[in-house]
Amino acid sequence: MSKILAIIGTSNTGKTSIIEYLVTNLVKKGLTIGSAKHVHHPDFSIDLDGKDTWRHANAGSKRVVCLSEDEVAIIRKEKGPEYKLEDILKLFQDEEFDLIILEGFHWMVSSRKEVLKIVTAKDVEDAEKRLNGTIPPILAITGKISNILRGKSIQKIPIIDLKDESDQLLDLIMEQVLPTAGN
Repeated sequence: MSKILAIIGTSNTGKTSIIEYLVTNLVKKGLTIGSAKHVHHPDFSIDLDGKDTWRHANAGSKRVVCLSEDEVAIIRKEKGPEYKLEDILKLFQDEEFDLIILEGFHWMVSSRKEVLKIVTAKDVEDAEKRLNGTIPPILAITGKISNILRGKSIQKIPIIDLKDESDQLLDLIMEQVLPTAGN
């Protein structure tokens, strides 16, 4: 079973930058990583109006598969109940992953003990809001807050600066999230 790490925080706090760093460096260590991003915009579509795949779906196709030499995209046109964590994990079941990293999904993962978490925040108030109702394990706090409080902690959770302490964050992941993976 894959480990799950959620990077949670408000907009523009560095979630994507942290995920880029972690994925790049964990892959260099030989780990297989999958990732998922929550998009908050209700009108968002990965499919572009007027393009062939859009035309397939617009004609009524419930699932459109788009294949190129280097990518496969599956576009499912669905309305209905909100996804659960188990539904997202099913999207990764066709391959073995050492770690699945989620960007966002705070409402879905905040009360889940099996999901490891890193919180990104702009400042102390932002961090406290995000930590409120979020249960451990919370491995670190990072993001813009680290410019203010580098080397400190909130609620005994270390604040780690991605620019200057990125190896510490990576080591924390390798030691605590994937203790049996190729250190």
